[in-house]
Amino acid sequence: MLSAFSPNVRGIISAFIGFMCFACADTSAKWLGAHYKTFDIIFWSYLICLVFGLLISPWLGGLKKTLATRRLLIHIGRGVCGLGIAGCVIQAMSMGLPQANMYTILFLAPFMISLAAWPVFKEPVPIRNWGIIALGFAGIVIALRPGLRAVSEEELYAFAALGFIVGLSLLARPLDERESLHSLSFYPALTIMALVAPFTLGDIEIPSAEHLHVFILNGIFVTAGLSGIAYGFRIAPYSVIAPIHYIQMVIAIAAGLIFFGDVPDIWTISGAGVIIFSGLLLVWSNKRKRKIIDPTSGF
Repeated sequence: MLSAFSPNVRGIISAFIGFMCFACADTSAKWLGAHYKTFDIIFWSYLICLVFGLLISPWLGGLKKTLATRRLLIHIGRGVCGLGIAGCVIQAMSMGLPQANMYTILFLAPFMISLAAWPVFKEPVPIRNWGIIALGFAGIVIALRPGLRAVSEEELYAFAALGFIVGLSLLARPLDERESLHSLSFYPALTIMALVAPFTLGDIEIPSAEHLHVFILNGIFVTAGLSGIAYGFRIAPYSVIAPIHYIQMVIAIAAGLIFFGDVPDIWTISGAGVIIFSGLLLVWSNKRKRKIIDPTSGF
C-alpha cells in the first residue's frame, strides 16, 4: 500500500509512526515506574522488543542479513547508549519529572549532535548556525531558569539521557543500507538485556497479569520506534524527516496531561517553543544551504 507513495511521503509516514511510538513508550515506562524497578522495566520491555522484532524480521531485512552484520561493535555501542537513555529516562520520570520538562531537555539533542559532529566527523558548523544553536540553548535557559531555582536530581538524569542520545546518534552514522532494519532494534535489545540481566535475574519481579499488556505495548512501541525512524531517514532527506521529530514532544506533553495530570507551566511551554522554533530554523538553514550548492535539488 505504501509503495504507491513517493519515498518522501513513505518516509514521513514511517517517521511519524516511529516518533509517536517513542512518545508512547516513554508514557508506558513512566506508568510502569510507579509499580516496578527501573531495571525490571528495561529487562522485560527489551525482551518483548527482541521477541517482537524476531517475529517481524522477515519484513525488516531478515534474520540472516541481521546476523551477518559487519558493524557488531557499533551495534553494541548503540545498545549501551540505549540502556543509558532508557535507564535515565525511566528513573527521571519515576522520580516525578513531568514529560514536558523531560522533552524540553531531550530536544537539545539536534544542537548537541551538530556540535559533536564537528570534531568527530570533521563537519564544521556554519557561522549562521551558531546563532541558531545559541537560540536553542536560550530555550533551555528559559525552561529551567538556572539561578532562579536549583536544577533537580531528576533533571540531571534527563541531561544524562541527552548525552546518551547524542552518542546513539553519532554511532548511527556508520550503519548504511547494508545493515538490515531489524539490526537497529535487534542488537541494542540484545545488548541491553545482557547488561541488565546480572542485576535483575536474581531478584526480578515478574509482571502481573494486570500490567503485562503495558509491558507488551512498551516493547512493541520501542521496536516500532527504532525501525520506523530509521526507515524514514533512509529513504527521505533529513530536512523532510527532522521536523516530524517535534511531534514526539507534542504527543508526550498531551499524554502527560491526560494520564498523569502534568500541567506544564508557562516557562516550560515558552522554552519548549523556542527550542522547537530554533530546531526548525536549523533544518531550514541546512536545506537552504543544499539548494544553494545544487540549484536543481528539490523534494
